[in-house]
Amino acid sequence: PPEITVERPVVHSAEGYEAQLVCIVHGENQPEVLWYRDTMQLDTTERRIMESHGSRHTLVIRKVHRADFGNYTCVADNQLGKTRKSIMLTGKPNPAKFNSASRGNWKDSYNISWEVESLSPIEEYKLLFRRLPDSGTNHEDGHPQPLSHQSQRKLASGRENRTSLYTIGNVGSNGASSYNFGYGRQFTDRRTDWRDVILPAAFSGQSNGGLQSMSYVIRGLDAGQVYEAKVQARNKFGWSPVSEAFTFKTTDTDRFAERPQSTGRIYNGHNQDINSIDSKASSKVSAPALLVFLAALITNRLLDLHS
Repeated sequence: PPEITVERPVVHSAEGYEAQLVCIVHGENQPEVLWYRDTMQLDTTERRIMESHGSRHTLVIRKVHRADFGNYTCVADNQLGKTRKSIMLTGKPNPAKFNSASRGNWKDSYNISWEVESLSPIEEYKLLFRRLPDSGTNHEDGHPQPLSHQSQRKLASGRENRTSLYTIGNVGSNGASSYNFGYGRQFTDRRTDWRDVILPAAFSGQSNGGLQSMSYVIRGLDAGQVYEAKVQARNKFGWSPVSEAFTFKTTDTDRFAERPQSTGRIYNGHNQDINSIDSKASSKVSAPALLVFLAALITNRLLDLHS
């Protein structure tokens, strides 16, 4: 049967752009090549063109619409058999790539930066980080919690506990999410647990090739420790795949007296750190859940007054 290789298994594009899906086909008796969208065979239209140059077969989609995103299949058929390969056309961002130095300049802070290719503006990022467990320690499954939901875990400095209204999101083994909220003593996670921070992105014009950059100062770290980070980016079409893990190390002593600052352009003039995210995490509690909790709190108070 014919042999097919795809130039790119995932093609990133955006509304209004041109997308090219390419299959390289080799086989005897000049195989016939057909294109499918899911199970529907595609025909040539004003916006959709099928080109063939030798073994290179290209499906060109002009002025991409949102409805064009999805799974496409290149099918090659000759007398010896039929072969198919799939190509995904998506508007979601590419996986981000970290570009900061692996060794920091401060003992309790680290300025982490990354860049991501996206032809549509990035709307927000989700940064995950943790201190790497000691050698030989098997910390759960070694992976962050799934990012398909937008709950935000409570962040803390790693050494404090306090009384506050808090919300914690959990994802079970079956993928179901559960949320707990309450008013009480909240204790921090272990320092090797994954922590996550939601960061808004300010888009300031399209850069070369759709490359968009971001930086963030992580505070409250331990001196002389190795940390691991991953990040996701979201545009209007959804979340990118999780980036590859990036490791960095804090110093034993500060190399510079001046403390690191987050980039104002990125944060719309607000210098965010872990502690400032705490209030945002609490604001993630849904309005109905908060009303129920407050009603219960008031009822208990009234009962105390009448007793």
